[in-house]
Amino acid sequence: MAKVITLKIIESKSQIERKIKEALRRRFVNGHVLEAASLRSGIKIKNLFRRKMFESITYRELSTSSFLVGELGLERSKEKIDAIIEQWVRSFKLTMLRGRGLGVKGGFRIQMVKANYAEVLRLPEAKQRATSTRKAQSNQTLLHWLDWLLLKGDTQIIKKFDVKFGPGTGRTGLAIMIGGEFRTWSVPPGFTGTKDDNFVTEVLNKMESDIIRIMLSEIARAARRA
Repeated sequence: MAKVITLKIIESKSQIERKIKEALRRRFVNGHVLEAASLRSGIKIKNLFRRKMFESITYRELSTSSFLVGELGLERSKEKIDAIIEQWVRSFKLTMLRGRGLGVKGGFRIQMVKANYAEVLRLPEAKQRATSTRKAQSNQTLLHWLDWLLLKGDTQIIKKFDVKFGPGTGRTGLAIMIGGEFRTWSVPPGFTGTKDDNFVTEVLNKMESDIIRIMLSEIARAARRA
């Protein structure tokens, strides 16, 4: 007669649950699944950000001889906006957050654009020298065009001057500034921006669902390979 093999589980339910959670934690955290997922996700998110910026209306305006370039009097505008976008890409940081205790806990923190935009506003490309025959180049006024687009909204920026368009005029070949007692200049409607609502925050807000999709996809991919 065959012997009957019996097993007696001596651990309590809570002890078994604890061991299962610990095994899962080792697989997903100590097993470098989330690290691998965060690395690949970071690359994809940076590429997505760059592509979305290139698709934005403001970028298209600044990368061509357009209305906005004439308004800002911006020389080498495409070179400038490309350098600014790359600075944002270099500033990107994706950090894995490890949860405390047992179980599969944790998350990710994404950092890219600083709230005060300091990482780009200090770039030389964020400014434009005003052309003047009366002053040496070192003493020329700096036009803080990026600060205007990101932060100034519809504030009156230059008083007693306005922009007049005409082919072959000004440093851009598009427009010049003309004076007048009652003239003022501000960022044109459609391109105004404030700290929390400008051309880069618009891109980042539109990326939210894509970022979640990328993260979930890369976590699943890394788990399958673990």
